[in-house]
Amino acid sequence: MRTRRQFLASAGLLLAGTGCLGRGSSSVETFGSGFISKDQPLEKTVAILAAGSQVPEFAISEFHERTGVTVHVETTGTDESLLLRLAAGGYGSFDVIMVGADSLGYLVDSKQVEPIARSLVPGLSLLQPPFNDSPEDGGLRHDVPAWYDMVGVAVRDAATLGEDSWAAFFTLAERKPGRVAVPDRPDDVIGAALVSLGHAWDADSSGDLNDAETRLQEVFPGLHVIGRHAPSELKPTAAPPLAQLVRARAYRTPPAGTSFFLPSEGGALDVRSYAIPAYAPHPVAAHAWLQNWLQPVVEAGSMSELQLPVPLTQARALIDPTLAANQAICPPISALQASAQPVISADGEAARQQIWANLTA
Repeated sequence: MRTRRQFLASAGLLLAGTGCLGRGSSSVETFGSGFISKDQPLEKTVAILAAGSQVPEFAISEFHERTGVTVHVETTGTDESLLLRLAAGGYGSFDVIMVGADSLGYLVDSKQVEPIARSLVPGLSLLQPPFNDSPEDGGLRHDVPAWYDMVGVAVRDAATLGEDSWAAFFTLAERKPGRVAVPDRPDDVIGAALVSLGHAWDADSSGDLNDAETRLQEVFPGLHVIGRHAPSELKPTAAPPLAQLVRARAYRTPPAGTSFFLPSEGGALDVRSYAIPAYAPHPVAAHAWLQNWLQPVVEAGSMSELQLPVPLTQARALIDPTLAANQAICPPISALQASAQPVISADGEAARQQIWANLTA
């Protein structure tokens, strides 16, 4: 996960290259939180621009059936390409966008998204922690969470962890050198180590980070950093890892003999959200889309279609029990509520990079 500062720097460069931020050098909030009255007519169309995720056909068909509104969807590969699309004439063309947390924070800060008229989106009250707030948009003033990914553990059936925790994951590396793998991503590995010790994933205090570094120094001889560092015990023909730090999305359909779990101490969440961009041409229909998304049956059908986790826990009772048992799609609620949407400060990022350099030298 990139830090907020890294994202803002890259986004600023991208938009500076287009010569504009929306219409003019800065956007304005064109409506305000009370711009819609209940007797305003519902427009006939809504245009959605989504980055990095598919808008499910189930949600589109349900929305059209409930409202009669026709949905037009355009997708882009990355958040950066979405920002460029908006800056190059997209403002005034799209009613709803789907973006990641860093993009959302940038758009909120630069006033490129509209505040939500909460009276038109009562479904927001159904959201439970950790999805009823956002570090990038406090109080969900401008966004509705759509999907999320999470950092957790893929474990083989043969592994004996004892419990589904980060502490057990790192202990396994001491007991089974070379059989526990982590990616070459210091934010993820150090975040997991911090949480295993009772600290916050995005902690930036020197004391907390020193604790994490000490713990990683203890277990690092037994860790296999994929593509970078392998213990001397790990030979080319060695058996595959018993456990691996991973993103859940890659394990929606896990390999035989392997399953995903979200550790009991919680993990890092990567949330994608719907928001209404400035100058949305159909603001009433845009709010109707947000409210329709916050129906458990809509999220359940969408979850079944795309096999991605959704924020409304109420949707779980409406899906196939086999799907509900897959923690890459339906993690335990207690572990989910212990999870965080991390925002790593510049100082915290610099400290993590130094810790990682020390460990991998």
